[in-house]
Amino acid sequence: MGSRFVEASAEATERMNAVRAEYFSQLTIATIKVLFDTKLRKRGDKIVLGRMMKANDLIRRLTDDLAEEGCDYILFLDQIAYENIPPEDKTRLVRHELRHCKITGTPEKPRFKVIPHDLEDFTIEVELNKDCIGWASNAAQLALGIYEQVEDDRKDKEAVPAPKKKFFLKKG
Repeated sequence: MGSRFVEASAEATERMNAVRAEYFSQLTIATIKVLFDTKLRKRGDKIVLGRMMKANDLIRRLTDDLAEEGCDYILFLDQIAYENIPPEDKTRLVRHELRHCKITGTPEKPRFKVIPHDLEDFTIEVELNKDCIGWASNAAQLALGIYEQVEDDRKDKEAVPAPKKKFFLKKG
């Protein structure tokens, strides 16, 4: 059984960097590691497509190969959802998660924070996504369908009886 979290694809990291450069110039001082979450994660009855975490001292130490002080944030993306949604929804998801990042303090001593939504989403994201307001719901339904199919396949595989072994008695 593998780890729940795996390195994100180069495409996901490149997309995060492109979205950050286009929309979040203030985050260019932050080191952000992107990981895929390989297991279904829910909050209430909703699938978690992505989440942003501020790095603590342990995470910083474990990621000091990325930057001298380690990473500042970890962006978790649901692997099934990310790999199966269209490119424009990938951008929407990454952009939404980057909105959780806030940097305060001074350039010499920045303080990294994770902030909550100002609504169920971010007001600005609602405006940016007005052409496709149901993108997150569609992505969640797609991912849930795939998770259910994987689980059904696993159950079917377990339900197949093993071939019966034949035993022979030796005479004599």
